[in-house]
Amino acid sequence: MIALDQGVARPQGQLHWVLVYGSSHSQRLGELPAEVTRQFLEMVSHKTSDLFGNPSVKAVFAFESVGGHFGPTVAHPHGQLVGLPFVPRRLTLTSDAGSCAVCDSAVEQELTVAMPGHALIQVPPWARLPFEMIIAPKAHRPDLASLSLDEAASLADCLHTGLQLCRSTYGGAMPPYLINVMQAPRGDSSHHLRIELVPLHKDMKTLKRPGGMELGLGVYLNPLPPEVAAGILREALPGVRRCWT
Repeated sequence: MIALDQGVARPQGQLHWVLVYGSSHSQRLGELPAEVTRQFLEMVSHKTSDLFGNPSVKAVFAFESVGGHFGPTVAHPHGQLVGLPFVPRRLTLTSDAGSCAVCDSAVEQELTVAMPGHALIQVPPWARLPFEMIIAPKAHRPDLASLSLDEAASLADCLHTGLQLCRSTYGGAMPPYLINVMQAPRGDSSHHLRIELVPLHKDMKTLKRPGGMELGLGVYLNPLPPEVAAGILREALPGVRRCWT
């Protein structure tokens, strides 16, 4: 069950929300039933609409960070949602031709892990870390609020599956990971909604931590080609589906 906790209040209205998954102090989103993942995205959708009622909010960012690498200050499992007065540079992706990079990559079958229903799981061609995945609606939709009920259900199920794949490809344990819910900035219909699932592992036993090039220049040195990573995730997919369907 998703609950809300008040975040940082500002004179112009509340801009920060904490999303609490339940009473358990140990279970993260990826360790809870698929229904909780659906509730998480529903709550993000509702609170995004609320935040866009504030004219100072240009973009909304929702995320969950798991693992000491990210330095969470609250031990209880939770996600966060923040209204921003600017549009972050990484929020919307465009290809070299100026088209939608998510739509363009969707046709690359060797990068596709799964395409159930109305959503897909892919390893993006621009993957920064070995098992980075994007979960996106197949149709071009700017944000969670624009999804049909079936599309929203497919997206949530794909996110849940992606989290289980993180565990399966890390020896059965959950690696540190980051979930980024990348919705359209205010009024930008060119944006394609995507959820970035970024686990830090590079194989069954070891993690890939950002180094000097990553932190200094933002240039990531990914040791695993995206096509190879997608193949490994596809091989793990049948076992994951058996576990939760």
